[in-house]
Amino acid sequence: MDFGFFKGALSGTIDYFNKVSDNILLEVVPSDPIQPASTYWTNVKDMTITNRGLEFALAYQYKSEKGISFGFGGNVSFIDNKIENSPFTVLTTGSASGSGLSSATINGYVNGQPIGTFFMKEFIGINDQGMSQFRDANNDGLDTDADRVVAGSALPDKLFSFYGNLAYKAFDLNFNFNGVAGNKIYDNTANSNFYKARLAKSLNTTAPAGEFSSESITNPASISTRYLKNGAFLRLNNVSFGYTLKPESIGVGDWISSMRFSVTGQNLFVITDYDGYDPEVNSDRSVAGVTSYGIDYLSYPKARTFLFGFNVSF
Repeated sequence: MDFGFFKGALSGTIDYFNKVSDNILLEVVPSDPIQPASTYWTNVKDMTITNRGLEFALAYQYKSEKGISFGFGGNVSFIDNKIENSPFTVLTTGSASGSGLSSATINGYVNGQPIGTFFMKEFIGINDQGMSQFRDANNDGLDTDADRVVAGSALPDKLFSFYGNLAYKAFDLNFNFNGVAGNKIYDNTANSNFYKARLAKSLNTTAPAGEFSSESITNPASISTRYLKNGAFLRLNNVSFGYTLKPESIGVGDWISSMRFSVTGQNLFVITDYDGYDPEVNSDRSVAGVTSYGIDYLSYPKARTFLFGFNVSF
């Protein structure tokens, strides 16, 4: 639904979407054990991935006869992603990296959950022996992989952005923000480098490794929700300030039609609880061709950039 008021000064859009993808291409194990290959690629007939949600956009623009104009707007999307009828209880993906982590997986495709769901043990603290303690999810009294639980998704359920502009005579200012919420990030960098057991090897680490004073220096850093973090953020993407000079005011109007000076800042700041380099991250840790999501492993942060411009039109 599109709408506009005040002669188009205020406008907006409301969209509802429901997209169902089927015949999902997956690498599966043959039902017949006597096969030339241990796995093969096929379209899984009944498996579906559904994206359902709402998107709202709103914009307002004003211009006066005195040379002042301004505008602002934004949009927000609410998304529900769900996997259904998968032939696997868990289709694991997102391999971990680091000492003792080479065979571990971080997330996967789980029926009734979104793509990129984190599937791991739930860390509940340090026990009397100074070792990691995990929730006994299946109540069998044992600490096994059967205790892995759904612990959130790498896919955000809210995406938003907003922008603004202001102009007065020859001066203009523009900015835009973007962000997400409802997602998590697995800090594989911290999992493989910032843990207390590194002290037993006389290796450097960081302050978070000493979070628990009673933790033993021989406690291994296994995959768990201990390193699963909130990935929500708000980023100031771009700010631009410019001045348009009339060429005739400096006596070059016969050769030049327009002149503009500008300064632009990109990625000026990020508001987030994530303590890694950058919450907008996705290291490729795919398993058997299945894409991973929301894993941070030795990723490099986005640069903060300042640009100075001078544009001339003839």
